[in-house]
Amino acid sequence: MLDSHTTSVAVHLILQLGYFKAKHQFFQYNHETVHDDLRHILGRYFPGTDLAVVNMSSRPTQYVLQQSILELLGFRLCDNALRTELERRAQRTAMLSTQPIYILRESLQYLNQQHLVAPAYTFLQDMVGRVVTDERKRLTCLLDDALTFEVRDQLDTLLKTGESACWIGALKREPKDFSYKELRQEVARRQSFAPRHAFAGHFLASARISAESGRYYASLVQFYTVYKLQRMAVSTARLYLLCFASLRFRQINDNLIEAFIHLVDDYEQQAKIAAEIATVEAMEEATGNLQAAGQVLNLFLDPLIADSTPFSKVRQQAFSLLDAERFAHVSGYMRKIEFDKAAFEWSFYGTLHAKFKLNLRHLFSNLDFAGLVEDAPLLEAVAFLQEILRHGKSLRQISAADFQTGIIAKNVQRYMYTEAAKRKD
Repeated sequence: MLDSHTTSVAVHLILQLGYFKAKHQFFQYNHETVHDDLRHILGRYFPGTDLAVVNMSSRPTQYVLQQSILELLGFRLCDNALRTELERRAQRTAMLSTQPIYILRESLQYLNQQHLVAPAYTFLQDMVGRVVTDERKRLTCLLDDALTFEVRDQLDTLLKTGESACWIGALKREPKDFSYKELRQEVARRQSFAPRHAFAGHFLASARISAESGRYYASLVQFYTVYKLQRMAVSTARLYLLCFASLRFRQINDNLIEAFIHLVDDYEQQAKIAAEIATVEAMEEATGNLQAAGQVLNLFLDPLIADSTPFSKVRQQAFSLLDAERFAHVSGYMRKIEFDKAAFEWSFYGTLHAKFKLNLRHLFSNLDFAGLVEDAPLLEAVAFLQEILRHGKSLRQISAADFQTGIIAKNVQRYMYTEAAKRKD
């Protein structure tokens, strides 16, 4: 192929072929910008040729060279028909994600797979802008038709002047820690988002908005100021706020679940540590009382105690040597019976009841629990307790017979509750 062309044409053919293999694009250039590349080609394929004899090819010659390269590598130019098809595919891609960079990358990947030369960047830029706008228009029209009066009023309230900037800012804010104040505010934010989240779940599914697009629209609320949101078309701002409400609700829910798990784990660790300490102290106390226990045993060998002495007097004398409440610990230790750590743990839980009421109840009553088995007894018990707490009732107001004690493991039942003795008439 090169032998049939002049040196200048051959050099430019090699140069354009190299550029096309690298970028799958044809470029307009002048000699000054490609001097180094031209010298490299001359030195490798045309040694001894002076750069001065290499001239720029005419436009018709450049077109012929480009057609030769396309035929050699099996590529095609993207004509009007192919551009129309490319835009239709971009519109379908926009339903998966409306992030412009994602649409552009998918379009370029399609062009490469089909061995098509990508159109000019300005065309791609305009095309991405059009499909993003069309997809947004499609969604806003669907949203206008689907919005209930209640949800529309809630979304519009966020866009009103006055305290809206502070309110949206508060909704964007993440909790600093798991303190009571921060979690109470997070619960309030969850309650605020709940109605919009419920509507958003149905709308996003019916409108076929992908999770990726939902996150992208939600991120725009984080990106734009309240002033800019207010300056947008109302339908567009509503769409962004609805996606933001849906995403933020899930984030808040995750935060509350994480806080609930963290607090429960923390209380469990505190109880375990307290039980370990109580066990060690009990052992030390039992060991320290062994001398007194020995003296108690010597009472059975004391010749000064007559056989006719009432046992009550002997027991009274034994209690003077070792306190009555310490007998169980010492006797258990002497019989190598392990101390009941579980009893110490549950006893410690009793000292935390105020913290449970303060920190756990409001989380427990505001979270939604689910399981793999829908009608599981545990979920029924959770729903039962939530119903009580959500109505501000005290557990003491509920009949003991209504509590589902069957879900409590038998090995811990004796620590959690005791059945009252039946009254005899």
